[in-house]
Amino acid sequence: MQLSIETMNLEFVRKVEALSGSSVRRCFQCGKCSAGCPMRSFMEHPPNRIVRLLQLGQYERVLAGRSIWYCASCETCSTRCPNKVDLAAIMDALRKCSWDAAGHSKESYVQLANRLFLENIRTYGRQYEMRLAAVFNMKSGQFLKDFMLGPKLITRGKLKMFHQKNKNLPEIEKIFKRIEELRKKGEAP
Repeated sequence: MQLSIETMNLEFVRKVEALSGSSVRRCFQCGKCSAGCPMRSFMEHPPNRIVRLLQLGQYERVLAGRSIWYCASCETCSTRCPNKVDLAAIMDALRKCSWDAAGHSKESYVQLANRLFLENIRTYGRQYEMRLAAVFNMKSGQFLKDFMLGPKLITRGKLKMFHQKNKNLPEIEKIFKRIEELRKKGEAP
């Protein structure tokens, strides 16, 4: 049985509402969330338009853009909402949906940075900035982006060339395994 586009759109909105614990349908587009958003000028779709696009079933436009990644999760939008729509939680849910989405969508720089950051923590037990920057630049196609900055940071002692693993790595691995178990059960984002 083939699902209609309207059914798929409604299912997506229900998923966002379930993840966020907030209703997209309660928003009546007063614009207070966007008026107070400190990141609004960087977004192609301000917060109230994100909700409107969801209401109209145009979630592909939301996920294709970078607005959800510019959200600082400061909760100004949620605080200002007269109808108690938790837009910060909705943005978190949209980021999770984007992260989980299959297909040919280009991985955003934020997703890439998050993934590499966590890989470093899992591998070394702490952040290894030199590796993070180098791998990020390679995977994002910006090979020489920090080429001139690296030597300056190294000579000033701000960036270490070599890195040692944290001696508590087995405990850190247990944390990652526990999160994976919770995700399988649907108890963690």
